[in-house]
Amino acid sequence: MDLVDPDIDRYLGRWASMDDPVVAEMEALAGERGFPIVGPQVGRLLLALARSIGARRILELGSGFGYSAWWFATATGPEGRVILTEGSSDNAVRARDFLDRAGLGERVEIRVGDALELALEYHGPFDIVFNDIDKQDYPRALPVALERLRPGGLFITDNMLWQGRVLDEDGADEATRGVLDLTRALYAEPDLDTTILPIRDGVSVSVLRG
Repeated sequence: MDLVDPDIDRYLGRWASMDDPVVAEMEALAGERGFPIVGPQVGRLLLALARSIGARRILELGSGFGYSAWWFATATGPEGRVILTEGSSDNAVRARDFLDRAGLGERVEIRVGDALELALEYHGPFDIVFNDIDKQDYPRALPVALERLRPGGLFITDNMLWQGRVLDEDGADEATRGVLDLTRALYAEPDLDTTILPIRDGVSVSVLRG
């Protein structure tokens, strides 16, 4: 299902693309391997959100080979710290290579293992927690984020429209149920102000109230 008219998507993508050789290399690798990344439209959103709150400490739950981390590390500036968590050691090695070559290596810490377990080692407070783990585990990410965000901090989750599969609640598989359960939990949580933006595959942005 096309969530946005393909012509509109191409138009927006043209403006969102970043003239950076490392970003271009990551996007090419994602295309060749069919590996999911947030893409430049969501990347620009992450950059803008991080800068809008002066984010300096960011925790990623699920990092792939560092594409979203590039945007976050760019936003935080040299004083920032982005913690990447990734289950694949191969992806972690690629992330380190990409981010080092982008001149962002000193702003990131890359951990290999289960994202939610690794997150328990960090007590925050974080300005942003970004969630992009396996969809069936999405609901488990919410309490982890809430315990580690500062007031006014952002809990951001990718793939919240899940290619339109969220529309078929009766026939939902485990991954789709995970997305739906997190959606319900976000809007029911009294300490969060949440919206879901229909950009690419849907991005939820939740602000922790002070």
